[in-house]
Amino acid sequence: MAISNNPNSPRQKMINLMYLVFIAMMALNVSVEVLDGFELVERSLKKTTSDTAHRNELLMQELEDYYRMNEAKVADWYRKGEDVKSQSDGLCNYMQELKLRIVQEADGMKGSLEDIHHKDDLEAASEVMLAPVTGEGKKLYERLVNYRDSMAALVNDTARKSVIASVLDLEVPAKGGIGIARSWEATLFEHMPVAAAITLLTKLQSDVRYVEGEVLASLLNGIDVGAYRVNRIQAMVIPQSQIVMRGTPYRAQIVLAALDSTQQPRIFVGQRELPATDNGWYTGGSGGLGLQTFSGHIELSRADGTTGLYPFSETYSVTEPTATIAPTLMNVLYESIENDIEVAIPGVPSNNVRASISAGTITQKSANVWTARPPVNAETVTITLTAAMTGGSPLSMSREFKVRQLPPATPFLVYRDASGNTRRFRGGTLSKKSLIEADGVKAAVDDGLLDIPFTVTGFEVTFMDSMGNALPEISQNGAFTQRQKEMIRNLARGKRFYITRVKATDPGGRAQNLTTTIEVIVN
Repeated sequence: MAISNNPNSPRQKMINLMYLVFIAMMALNVSVEVLDGFELVERSLKKTTSDTAHRNELLMQELEDYYRMNEAKVADWYRKGEDVKSQSDGLCNYMQELKLRIVQEADGMKGSLEDIHHKDDLEAASEVMLAPVTGEGKKLYERLVNYRDSMAALVNDTARKSVIASVLDLEVPAKGGIGIARSWEATLFEHMPVAAAITLLTKLQSDVRYVEGEVLASLLNGIDVGAYRVNRIQAMVIPQSQIVMRGTPYRAQIVLAALDSTQQPRIFVGQRELPATDNGWYTGGSGGLGLQTFSGHIELSRADGTTGLYPFSETYSVTEPTATIAPTLMNVLYESIENDIEVAIPGVPSNNVRASISAGTITQKSANVWTARPPVNAETVTITLTAAMTGGSPLSMSREFKVRQLPPATPFLVYRDASGNTRRFRGGTLSKKSLIEADGVKAAVDDGLLDIPFTVTGFEVTFMDSMGNALPEISQNGAFTQRQKEMIRNLARGKRFYITRVKATDPGGRAQNLTTTIEVIVN
């Protein structure tokens, strides 16, 4: 049974009361002789801290004993216990060093905690704890906060969390009157006599050891939370898949929910007991198509010597080997571009399926989507799926696809409407502002199903002068030339011009002459 600390014991109440009395006496500026009383409180606190540390060692020893008896089950709790002890020791040792530094600041480098001469020194504690650069007060506060939060995170019990927060309450003590807000470290150590400062640090050490004990006790109590204490025990069958291919075995793991893994139940399928070395794995047949059923029970010895029987029943389906290979666009593949293909084999995880293509390239895009890119001028390609089947031979199946050339691209201008949305202009009326802001001519296969961009390599803009003569201006790429832009700026409303002889290359690098003409009427 884990030992629990009691913050409300008569001894602890007495110590707290003495601590408050002497702090109050200091506030009244009593004589130096009264400071000797702090030595009594200091000794009592040291005794309490020592007793608590010893109790914590017993708790840690008990945790270690559990760990040695069942390493797999207790390892996580034991590692947490070691972390608690390490953090607590480190923080207490740090505060012990601070006490010695305060005494040596008051009595000189030969000062000793066992024989303090200048107990009434009001500057030593301030120098060690509150010095602008080297002061340890803020560091101590931060370490205490981190320690408190770290310990609380290891405890699930709400009541224990409240105890930890209460014991390590680092709120600045309230003082009467109106004044400048002070920090925790200034409130506790500014102009504090050496005797009082040492007592304060000893009390904090006692608090840390108390919290350490609470957390260790909580860890001990948590070891058996996951033991065989449940309100329901149910047999479960966990199949690798409820759909299997003919010729491949059905595999399922039969387990008892909430069962302590350190106990080994007896598992029967029908009247046959599964070998203990199979760890609950059952292999069923798949020679016939359709629904297959199996049942049995699990036997488990109870603490009172009786045996519990927990029945189970499960079904699985056996189907012919099938596969799905479906292009996301239509039942053809387009040459020179990336065609997304959904790939799936029922009952086979996607990471066990691999795809290959007879010509071109195919790569995996996501779990069930592959991207196929047939070569130029190919008439057909074959995509083959290979699946790694559990307990059986690799499964392979193929499908042939026709390869189609991309439809002709159409040219257009890109502009933004009044709402700022990007639009494609293929002819008609357009504002001069939108025309001037347009970069040039774009081209794409855009038939409502495909949207494949082409690269425009040149085009011609034909303007008409006042006499009706055609004035062609040629661009050697997809952008408007400065001359073309200037002539557009000079057009009056209602005037029109024509974009013709657009040249472009498809994603495969083949050149095309686009026959579509864009008629533009300036608005």
